[in-house]
Amino acid sequence: MRYLIITLFILISIKGFSQSSKSFLIHKPSVALAKILIDKIYIFSDAWGKSDTVTLSKLLAPEYRHSDVFGEIQHRNDWLAFATIKRQVTNLEIHDTEIIMYSNNLAVITGRMNYLFGKEKIKQDLRFTQIWGNFKGEWKRTTFQGTFIKNPK
Repeated sequence: MRYLIITLFILISIKGFSQSSKSFLIHKPSVALAKILIDKIYIFSDAWGKSDTVTLSKLLAPEYRHSDVFGEIQHRNDWLAFATIKRQVTNLEIHDTEIIMYSNNLAVITGRMNYLFGKEKIKQDLRFTQIWGNFKGEWKRTTFQGTFIKNPK
């Protein structure tokens, strides 16, 4: 009888632990939050275009990872050093964005970005995925991945 009670206790404990794992509440953001996040992307992209590392530093999470259009991965400080290179970016447009929220503190944003680059005003189009986290009430970019679109429409 004692073995039966011990076995039953173990089975109940295992069942309880297996159900205690946290799951994320996946949802779309409110209109107001979506606007805040898209505005952050514009502010961030504008700061990158101007090599404004002060603003960029404020918008980057400590664990930031950047996978660029050439497949290179940079951590926060390496990317900030790269961002100091002077460039000219004009006519920035961001569109086709979709935002998925995981709980209320993590946003995965996909979209398309196009702009004119350099003195030559070369048109660049890319698809991106950005992950933004809410750190004590401040939205910061934690991850970026971009891919050039070769033949934009």
